[in-house]
Amino acid sequence: MQRKFKLTNRTPAMTNLLKTTPLDNGLTVAFFDQSRHYYGDFYRAALEVSCTVPVTADCFPTAGEYAAAREDLGETICYRRTMEQMGVPAAEVPRVLARLMDNFERHSQPYFAQPSFPCRIVLAEWRKVRERRNRSIVTSPTK
Repeated sequence: MQRKFKLTNRTPAMTNLLKTTPLDNGLTVAFFDQSRHYYGDFYRAALEVSCTVPVTADCFPTAGEYAAAREDLGETICYRRTMEQMGVPAAEVPRVLARLMDNFERHSQPYFAQPSFPCRIVLAEWRKVRERRNRSIVTSPTK
């Protein structure tokens, strides 16, 4: 099952940058063309949206929590989401990518631009990392 988005502490290694949009909260949203030939004259039109968010002390109530989060997450987290459409004729790929980008800018980008977004996403990702770690701790029964 493919997730609609993925958070990672690695910087994306994409080469087909289409556009970057700086936001008022200091973040930058980047759009990458990840389209691939499908068959014949048809393509998988794919637009990857990326936004790197710094893990900063102002997101945490204590210095200890900040230090623990930096150890778990690193200096940044990277939000990535791929939007795609299959079976697109070659001549239509630019128009499909523009439509996907416009859709993101109208519906999702305002959420990214909110002043509270960087801390909310950092805290949410840190909570997920801690929950995964806690679930993976296996205790052996005592005899």
